[in-house]
Amino acid sequence: GTREGGFDVGARVAVPYLLHHGIREVAAVFLTHAHEDHAQGCGSILQKLPVGAVYTAGEGTAAYARSMGLSDASPLLQKFHAAREGETMTVDGVKVEVLFAPPAPEDGGTGNEVSNVYRVSYGRAQFLFTGDLVKEQEAKLVASGRDIRASVLKAGHHGSATSSSPAFLEAVGPRYGVFCVGYGNAFGHPKPEVLRRYEEQGISILRTDRDGAIVFETDGEKLWLHTYAGS
Repeated sequence: GTREGGFDVGARVAVPYLLHHGIREVAAVFLTHAHEDHAQGCGSILQKLPVGAVYTAGEGTAAYARSMGLSDASPLLQKFHAAREGETMTVDGVKVEVLFAPPAPEDGGTGNEVSNVYRVSYGRAQFLFTGDLVKEQEAKLVASGRDIRASVLKAGHHGSATSSSPAFLEAVGPRYGVFCVGYGNAFGHPKPEVLRRYEEQGISILRTDRDGAIVFETDGEKLWLHTYAGS
């Protein structure tokens, strides 16, 4: 989604993509936090496709309703549940784990501090999603001793300097790091110093501003990579 609200990424990108691949219903949606650029598109998915459940962080349902343009009285909000740390869900052999679900800070913070961390696994292929999780929360997750290893890491906070600490990258040990960033974005993401951290640890970098859509396929053993730009 976009902060300006002028482009409905759910209706114009996510739903057509799902329909193109023959997906007519969704068992569950997992959202890291309520910011529009992470949650807004879910509104159109809920309105256009049957969805079983929506798992959220701990900001409260009203924050997600605002992000998605839903009314506080929308019956769709009954599908929303705050994810609990340690929860797992398996659909057709694909496992989704809630590795981290930090409570909302008392001072409200920026909203990034509450980002959930999900790992999606099929066989030996693992994909880690951290939303906009900040480095202070990354440190707590590493210190917990949990196994957070993954084949593919969706880079935290779009490659902002607030995230992707060296210790966290070492603990995850991904083969690929995927940066979801808009071309020429005003934030300057991904930051050069963050890209260097990935390079120093031998992580292959993929960027949506250069590669377009990035798709991984797996049989549980091998990974195949396809990008819109054809690399």
